[in-house]
Amino acid sequence: MGFRGYAELWADRPVRTLFVAAFFARIPAMAAPLVFTLFVVGPLDGTYAQAGIVAAASTIGAGVGSPWRGRLIDKLGMRRAIIPSIVAVGVLYPIAALSTSYALLVPLSFVMGLFLIPIFSIVRLSLSVMVEERLRRTAFSADSVVAEASFIIGPAVGVVLVTQASAAWALFAIGMTEVVAGLMFLRLNPPTRSAVDPDEPVVESSGPKGPWMSVPLAFLFLISGGTLAALIGTDLGIVAQLREIDHVGSIGFTYGLWGLSSLIGGVIYGSLNKSIRPTYLLLALGLTTIPVGLGSEVWSLSLWVIPTGFLCAPTMTAATEWIAKLTPEDRRGEAMGWQGTSFMIGGAASSPIIGVAIDEVGAWGGFVVGGLIATAIALLAWGGQLLPAFKPDSHSIEETPAG
Repeated sequence: MGFRGYAELWADRPVRTLFVAAFFARIPAMAAPLVFTLFVVGPLDGTYAQAGIVAAASTIGAGVGSPWRGRLIDKLGMRRAIIPSIVAVGVLYPIAALSTSYALLVPLSFVMGLFLIPIFSIVRLSLSVMVEERLRRTAFSADSVVAEASFIIGPAVGVVLVTQASAAWALFAIGMTEVVAGLMFLRLNPPTRSAVDPDEPVVESSGPKGPWMSVPLAFLFLISGGTLAALIGTDLGIVAQLREIDHVGSIGFTYGLWGLSSLIGGVIYGSLNKSIRPTYLLLALGLTTIPVGLGSEVWSLSLWVIPTGFLCAPTMTAATEWIAKLTPEDRRGEAMGWQGTSFMIGGAASSPIIGVAIDEVGAWGGFVVGGLIATAIALLAWGGQLLPAFKPDSHSIEETPAG
């Protein structure tokens, strides 16, 4: 292992600025799912299944919009692609906060997802351009660490807003801060394509020729979806478990420990000199998610989330790293958008199922169902990748030093 790559990234001012902006921009996005769940099961007097439907509507909208916005970034640049999102977020969140109807909240959530500001895609796409390939794994891991730092703060802030003010005020605050985040990236305008020097000879993309989609990429998108199933199971399961034992105020602590363990996992993964197959990481993530429901107290639940948290950032980073390697630069924004869609589909498909499991058998059902879905997808992808025709060429990825 070596951590020199992180020092190189931090010494690069544009990259450092991008990480700082991403940290602040993600805090409201990380708080939103939890606040929506508490809004549905609290003021709207709904069930966890209904909260899962709201989450599914939002993720379906984001899944539809993510590739479209990614393609717009490829063609028009970042600024022109996110202006509609900034306007939509500024209008829709206040409407949702004022809503007293669950029936209205579902379509609102879909439209909000459709115009979600694609911070994840923008940051990963920009890093793939701004950072040398030898440091790409470290850069993606560093971004995962930044995301986990935001995750540690976001839900805790959301809980404070809900308990000290109300869920409606929390939604309104999230919407306004997401507008500020969008304006921040509009001002920063990170590069999404490599600069072309007219005096230099044209260097062809190192990515594959012809159609960019391939079976190995499809497996990576499937793995990304499975990752979200495990995360949704843990996310909803934590909220349900702490509500069952009447310790909702401890959500920030448990979420914080979950995020901190993921942050540590991301730091370690980024320091490795070789990549780990996303399939193996997802399998481990699914298997460690299943038993989390054994934690029946705040302290035991918080300890059980550490192993699954430790694998979150590495699993997401590894999938992104391989997608960036297997996709030509001029289609990378679209590919990152499709990965975002895969995350959203995984969340949308699993959220209602996990919600029903929690309603029917209790909080532990959320962990079991989410973990089983992730495990099944990992085994499916692993079996498919054993076929010679579908096996990705991992040599060049695994041998790339982390710096």
